[in-house]
Amino acid sequence: MGVQQQSELQSQTSAKYFSLREDISTESLSDIDSQTDINNTGNSGKDYISPPRLSLWGWYTPSQFRNSNGVGMKNLSASEDSISLSSLDHQQQPMLMVDSSNSDNEDGASGKDFKIDIHLKEDDDTRIKYNTRNSGSGTLRNSSNKTQNTVLNNNSKDISTLGGSTNSTSKFLYSSIDQSNGTTIRYPYSPSYSDATFSILSGVVVLFSIIYALLVGPIQIMFAFLVSILVFISYICASFAANNRIYLYSITALAVGLGLTIPSFFAATGAVVLGTGRDKSTWDVQLFRSDQVLMGWMWPKGQMAIFVDESTIIGPDSFIGRLSTEILQLSYISYYIWGYFMEVYILYNLWRCHLSKDPQQQKLMPIWDQRLKMFICSWISTYFIVFSINLMFPAVSPRVYIGKTLDLYKNKLTGFGFAGFVRDRIDNAAQGSFGSFPSGHIATSFAIGLSSYKILPAYGFVSTIAAILIAIATMYLRYHYFVDFLAALPVTIFCLLYGGFYTPSDFKNVFVNCFYSIKSMFQNLLSKFNNK
Repeated sequence: MGVQQQSELQSQTSAKYFSLREDISTESLSDIDSQTDINNTGNSGKDYISPPRLSLWGWYTPSQFRNSNGVGMKNLSASEDSISLSSLDHQQQPMLMVDSSNSDNEDGASGKDFKIDIHLKEDDDTRIKYNTRNSGSGTLRNSSNKTQNTVLNNNSKDISTLGGSTNSTSKFLYSSIDQSNGTTIRYPYSPSYSDATFSILSGVVVLFSIIYALLVGPIQIMFAFLVSILVFISYICASFAANNRIYLYSITALAVGLGLTIPSFFAATGAVVLGTGRDKSTWDVQLFRSDQVLMGWMWPKGQMAIFVDESTIIGPDSFIGRLSTEILQLSYISYYIWGYFMEVYILYNLWRCHLSKDPQQQKLMPIWDQRLKMFICSWISTYFIVFSINLMFPAVSPRVYIGKTLDLYKNKLTGFGFAGFVRDRIDNAAQGSFGSFPSGHIATSFAIGLSSYKILPAYGFVSTIAAILIAIATMYLRYHYFVDFLAALPVTIFCLLYGGFYTPSDFKNVFVNCFYSIKSMFQNLLSKFNNK
């Protein structure tokens, strides 16, 4: 007979998360995260757990991923800190019970041991462990016998996700049941959110190509139109892939297609501006005046490039000016490679886990798959927001308007030769471009650097430093106005939030810390001045 047992919790302490595991003495259960401690008393090796199935539809389970026999609790091992108990009022109800209504299963199967760990909010990370013998189905209850919303059932078919969230990104905080084999997949971010945003981005690409084709015809935007077809077909194939190998081929093609949207839709946006007559009413005059208002106190006519052009120390013909031009020009063109390198790195690790014979490596496939989706969302979404603004506020950039229309630049930026060669190539490629406002270089570079930091910190740090140099280069090399830089920052923040690597509280903490740091610095300076 099932025996009701209870364990008291300290009334002044509230439980934050709990994890559910099942100890089976005759089989070896392995978790996706090597940090999880699962106490196995034996390892018969007779059960083989297949690699987790990959999917683009985290919010909906396609038919090929459903287990007709249901998902048993045998392989359920939810991650620590994975399930929020926000609905439980622990201060009012310090008691915890687990009721077992039946002593045996209908088929006479013997009972199994379940272990419930209660993680408390205290800094000492106190843990209360509760063990009970359960032979059938059990229901978690509090001391007032109110049934909680977590049900333990050996034959449950409705378990799809075990949700939870926290601002920390260094732990596996989300658990999801793989419907194909009943194993648990642990994620550092919400898999449903990353799948949904990735699907929305793919749909936006197709929608842009349809709108562009309706405005100017598919011939004028043929490259972008073909890329959108590749994105659409790859997404459909990945969504209904029969196995992981087909899925990986499809997601790789989809990632390549989304990467190709950068040059293809950049050219297509310029063609749409020309085809709709928007080129006759550019916003360079307004942008130039805005720079004068904002930065006229610091630079002549609000332009860093004019200040450099007129300087005798760092001017284009001086040694410092030539060296600066070469360094900043190299930084500027490096913008084209940072995102692609990270995309290739993630795809490499995804395929490496798939081809590995190590089950633990295979279980990391969903993690790298999620990172690929989140990085692409953070990276590629910046372009389509910038393209949308370019259509509304077309501008040709300072090098064209200030340099050629107003003729305010007296010297050419040639560096030691290489920079001049690159600038000539860029000028030829940028003919018919109206993408000055906001700066896609700045928005995308910072999005790549900050999102890469969550995947590969060293790479993210280096690419963020490159993003800072790119931001300087855009104004120094006459490619963008200062207001282009200002407009790019909210685009970056929005896309980082959309990608999912960061939360609003992350940016709030940065702004608050900066405010108090600046305030403290001024207070220290003021106190030193008063002491004198």
